[in-house]
Amino acid sequence: MNFLQLVQRYRQETGYASTGPTTVVGQTGDHAKAVDWVSSAYVELQNRLRWRWLRRRFTLTTASGTKRYVYSDCTDVVANEAIDRFREWIIDRRNQMLCYLQSSGESAEYWVTPISWEQYRQIYLIGSTPNGPPAHVAVDPSNNLVLGPTPNDVYVLSGEYHRGSQVLAADDDTPEMPSDYHMLIVYAAMMDYGYYEVANEVLGRGREKHRRLLRQLEASQAPKIRMAGPLA
Repeated sequence: MNFLQLVQRYRQETGYASTGPTTVVGQTGDHAKAVDWVSSAYVELQNRLRWRWLRRRFTLTTASGTKRYVYSDCTDVVANEAIDRFREWIIDRRNQMLCYLQSSGESAEYWVTPISWEQYRQIYLIGSTPNGPPAHVAVDPSNNLVLGPTPNDVYVLSGEYHRGSQVLAADDDTPEMPSDYHMLIVYAAMMDYGYYEVANEVLGRGREKHRRLLRQLEASQAPKIRMAGPLA
């Protein structure tokens, strides 16, 4: 379902109006509440866990002499454009990044060892360390990737990251989550309606259906990996 269809299904489930809406744009009154609650429900669902559908691959072409890179320096492999929705890097000892010297080609690829920011500071931010092929990667307090040693040439780094939340805005915007679970968004919005309107029947129905379908989504899409953070 696209955004408009989700709002229309929410209207059908709650019965707040007899028809509509015909668009999600420029609404007022009860239709505006419906649009806002459906949109918010999807953002809240995405923020609940680091879902598998938000996991994407990236590549980064380094610059000689530059050790620190923001997420927009990286290219999303699927979109083939700079990352614009970013939540966090997927980096631990079971999810290491790969690197190769660009002039040598991908056949020269090797693993880069993840270390904590504290370890990085102790190794690379004390005194003077020579540039060289990156051997370690860390995430600094601003969520930037930092390489050590500082690259002495142009290298290509690759790995995975989690995208930030998709925000529904236009009628035909379609949630990226698996379509089998789109009704979760409607059920969550129904709970907002139930609390706001003190509509206990709608609240109870939305809560029960949301609980059952959420368990199915978690079984299918919940992360089975450890996310970026302390590197034990």
